[in-house]
Amino acid sequence: MASAPDRDHFGRKLDTLIHCALNRRTLKLSCRNCPHVGLLDAVPVFFLFERKGWSGLMWDVPKRFYCSRCLTERLRKVRAPRVQVTTEQPGKSQFPYPDERTWKKLLSRYRS
Repeated sequence: MASAPDRDHFGRKLDTLIHCALNRRTLKLSCRNCPHVGLLDAVPVFFLFERKGWSGLMWDVPKRFYCSRCLTERLRKVRAPRVQVTTEQPGKSQFPYPDERTWKKLLSRYRS
């Protein structure tokens, strides 16, 4: 039986960015104003939130993103997109990944 994309292999809900990153999930961000959809890998998004000191809880994630298409076409920042956890492959433009040493340090902190 395959588990849902927003659940880990034990069936627990992925409710933080670190859980999504550890389970190699993708965040699907959908604009509320236009049909624009973006796919982001959870690992670099978690690393960005960790560096900035932002909350990694899934219900706090939409506050930090806005639709780039609405900004360029309509000159409006449409904030708080819908966020879904998926297993789809992300697009080519991503945030930078942490280097291997930093990633292993973060892994050891959260897996212990």
